[in-house]
Amino acid sequence: MNAPVFLMSAVFLFVSLRARAQQDPPSDHDVPAQNSEFLLSEIEAMEGKQKTAKAQEKKELLGLVQGATVSGVAAGNLYERAVEEVEFAGKKDKASAFVDWKKTKADMMRSKEMQTALLLHLKYLSLVLQRKGMENPEAMTPALLAYVGELVAADKDFAEQKQKPDEQKKLLEQPLGQSVFAQWLKLGQWLPEDKVWEQKPGDVAGILEKNLRPLFREKKDPQILRTWDIQLKLEAERITLGRMDHQIDKFNSTTRPTMMFKRAQDMVAIGQPNRGLVEMVAVIRANPSHPDFASWLATVRGLLKPAPQNTSPQ
Repeated sequence: MNAPVFLMSAVFLFVSLRARAQQDPPSDHDVPAQNSEFLLSEIEAMEGKQKTAKAQEKKELLGLVQGATVSGVAAGNLYERAVEEVEFAGKKDKASAFVDWKKTKADMMRSKEMQTALLLHLKYLSLVLQRKGMENPEAMTPALLAYVGELVAADKDFAEQKQKPDEQKKLLEQPLGQSVFAQWLKLGQWLPEDKVWEQKPGDVAGILEKNLRPLFREKKDPQILRTWDIQLKLEAERITLGRMDHQIDKFNSTTRPTMMFKRAQDMVAIGQPNRGLVEMVAVIRANPSHPDFASWLATVRGLLKPAPQNTSPQ
């Protein structure tokens, strides 16, 4: 067979085989069987490697954040790094613009209030990183109560400020997922859901209600009453320090009785029904004009007259 004829034959054979392959793909029987045990072990190994990598990533992030909580200066340094990477990213004059920003914010960064806000933010962020995936969340209650204590102690200094910088407000009033640290370090995957964890580092009421009280109720821990005392005292001090006379009446007539009734309900929840009932009735007697008066009565009736059990024959 001469060369041209051989070449034409080869081309024809290739085209025919390709057309056949497209029209008649190989059946499953033509594919070699796989070793199930080998595949399972390989999948488990890949999963193990991913978990190890994730754990290491989390450890490094936690170390970075905790390392910045040793002092206000360290916290400020980490904040500046985050601002540079997030707010000045992509700018042609990034270096000079960032230097100008540092000059204009120098006094703010040296202020006690800003450094306190930074330390609180990073400490709360550290707690959040530890919380995600924790098997025993109740182990965090001492650290959370300590954090709340620091937050309450700082509240007086913040209240005496004539004007809070926007940067300081964001650190404590903005959800963690929107913070410059979360954006820089890409922390979204490490943040617990909003319904189980308060996202705002400065929200004392939210931290007490979401992070602590559910755990105390589940364990019937009397410490839950302390959380209500903390909140009541803080709310009263804020009104006094802020000289908000117009809010005193509302606090005394509406807010405080509401909180006191909820506190009494938690007495019942942790196994102190008699004390709780006495406290509820005392709140009702003292506040007959309260907006929740009717619902309070219904709650007390439910405790005094529990729903009858179904005794009908099965």
